[in-house]
Amino acid sequence: MANLQYLAAAAVMAGLGLAACSKPAEQAQAPAKAAPAAPVITYACDDGRTVRASYPDTDTAVVEIDGKRRTLKIAISASGARYTGDGYQWWTKGMTQGQLSPLAAGEDIASAPGVNCKAPEPAAAPVAPPPPGSPGGLPDDKTPISEGPITPESAQGAANVVQTYYALIGEQKYAEAWKLWSDGGKASGQTAQAFAAGFDKYASYNAEIGAPGDIEGAAGSLYVEVPVVIYGQLKTGEAVHMKGDVRLRRVNNVPGSSDEQRKWHIAEAALKPSPGG
Repeated sequence: MANLQYLAAAAVMAGLGLAACSKPAEQAQAPAKAAPAAPVITYACDDGRTVRASYPDTDTAVVEIDGKRRTLKIAISASGARYTGDGYQWWTKGMTQGQLSPLAAGEDIASAPGVNCKAPEPAAAPVAPPPPGSPGGLPDDKTPISEGPITPESAQGAANVVQTYYALIGEQKYAEAWKLWSDGGKASGQTAQAFAAGFDKYASYNAEIGAPGDIEGAAGSLYVEVPVVIYGQLKTGEAVHMKGDVRLRRVNNVPGSSDEQRKWHIAEAALKPSPGG
């Protein structure tokens, strides 16, 4: 009886041992998490075709041409990255420029000139204006906003003209913005064409308008200054930050003045580069 009890206990212990040993094996067989898929870049080619390419590793390009996916492998190149396979050569210069060429039978380097393809440039991070009270920002004005009516002749009416002016520039409506300068745009010191061309270097152009100052009079005209902060981006990717004042002028209500002369128009804009905050 004692021997039977010993054998039964030994069998139970052995079973427990096998169960314990089986757990690491089961864990080892658990499937590994799949690696994230490589991003797909879409290229527009000069011949009207679209090429979609992804680069899962440094030696491979998966290229979709005419709706069919092809796996190409890295090949020797003097510059850029050249991939070949399945009758095609795909040669990239950076991540936005590519050239697709057919490979003739027996060719390792395509003799055909190929077609140039281009992907959109990565979107630049948006530029934000500096907060009020910080270097380069508008004054941190704690004065309560007047609840009185805003008339076109008031200082706030002048600030509204500045707001409209920069909104038009942001929308690339340069001819309309130019006309908000005094003397039918001539006070800008530029023709309408030169004025518009001056903004061609910007990818984005935005403005924050501050509270206008007090209206001052001189020689039959009224003047008011409005603080402005400019923020945006050049097409090169460089951030733009400027700060200054826009001075507006309108003719006082004197005999012989026209309705247009009695409206606020921009007389000067003194903006200088400032810290981006």
